[in-house]
Amino acid sequence: MKQDTLDGRSSRWDAHRRTRRRELLRSVRKAIDAHGESLSMDALAETTGTSKTVFYRYFGDRNGLTRAMADWATGVIRTSIDEAGQAEADPYRSLRSMIAALVGLGLRSPGVYRFCDSALTPDTGSGALHTDVASLLCARMGLTDAEGRMWAQGAVGFVRSCTAAWLDAPTDPEDFTAQLADWLWASRPRTPD
Repeated sequence: MKQDTLDGRSSRWDAHRRTRRRELLRSVRKAIDAHGESLSMDALAETTGTSKTVFYRYFGDRNGLTRAMADWATGVIRTSIDEAGQAEADPYRSLRSMIAALVGLGLRSPGVYRFCDSALTPDTGSGALHTDVASLLCARMGLTDAEGRMWAQGAVGFVRSCTAAWLDAPTDPEDFTAQLADWLWASRPRTPD
């Protein structure tokens, strides 16, 4: 009976930790949206009303927080691509949805976009966002060989770079998304029939 009580407490604490982690990430997104992506951990703690110790407990360090934000961004992008349907239905639509998701994330909150994008820089040792989105794009577009995977990695890097530059002086997001999609579509590897 004692083991059941411990298991019940453990599962309640696990649920509490997941909820708290989501709350912390939400507060970080709001702080970054309001004050920019270069907030230090001290400034994040002060702005969110949370101690640095709490952030370190849940994320390890700033790199862990950055990776958690990149995971969140990947989820946003995954949802957008999933809503576009499976690759068999329309690979172009999947490509355009990936681009629209990155552009939309950047447009809604440039600071959050740049913070998440920093998960791709060498100093964090993580390419999680880039790799996850490229893998998802391969799955949705039916790209299974090495050439297809390489193209998807390049496509995500291209969109990431163009979007970062575009955020400095954004134009119509639909036109921008269509232009990037058309350029990439023209360069895509052909899948075997």
